[in-house]
Amino acid sequence: MTKTVSFLVAAAWLATLTLPATAAAGGLPRRHDGLFLRASGGFGPVHTQIDDPTIALDFSGRAFDANVALGYMVAPNLAVHGTLFGWTTFNPDAEIALNGVITATEELEGHVQMAALGVGATYYMVPANLYVSGTLGMGRLDFDGEDETGAPVEGNTDLGLAFDLTVGQEWWVGDQWGLGVAGGFIYHSLPDSEIDETWTGSAFTVRFTATMN
Repeated sequence: MTKTVSFLVAAAWLATLTLPATAAAGGLPRRHDGLFLRASGGFGPVHTQIDDPTIALDFSGRAFDANVALGYMVAPNLAVHGTLFGWTTFNPDAEIALNGVITATEELEGHVQMAALGVGATYYMVPANLYVSGTLGMGRLDFDGEDETGAPVEGNTDLGLAFDLTVGQEWWVGDQWGLGVAGGFIYHSLPDSEIDETWTGSAFTVRFTATMN
C-alpha cells in the first residue's frame, strides 16, 4: 500500500472537473453490468492494539489506504468481487500501559501495515449512483522499524479476520467509467502466536475512486 495509488486516483478524480456532463452514447441511460473493476485510495486515522488485564500496547497514526475490487455484476446494480485492501502508517505513535496506567509513549521509526484479501459485494442505488460495499477476508499485520532506543520492532501476525465497509458516490464520466469519493471503515482481529495475543483495531478513511463497469 503506497502513496502512488492515492495520488493516481486523486488525479483522475480532479480530471473530471474538465469533463463535460454529457449523456451516454445514443441518449440511453448508463447501466451497471458486465465486468466490475474498482480502484480506490485515500488516507485517514488508524490504530491497532493488544490489550489484556496486565499490559496494553497501541500503535496509532495517519495511514495511506488502498482498495482494489475485481468481479462481475451478477444482478441489476449488484456486483460480487474479490477485494484486496489495507493500509500503511509510517512512524506511528506507540503507547504502552501496565495495569491500566500509561508507562511509555514514543514513536516507532518505521511502518505498520495491514493487508487483506477477501470476497465482497457492491450494491448501487440508482439513479443517484450511491453505493454500499462490504468485504470479509483474511489479513495480517506487518511491523518494520525500531523504537527510540534503536531496538528493532519487526515481525508479523498470523492470518486473521479483516473486514471492509465502504459507502460512496460516483459520477459517470464515460459509458463505462465512473469517478467518485467514498468513506471506508476497516476492522481487523489478527492473532499473534509469538506473544499469544490478538491485535485488534480499525481505520477510517476518505477515498477517491475509479470504477470500470
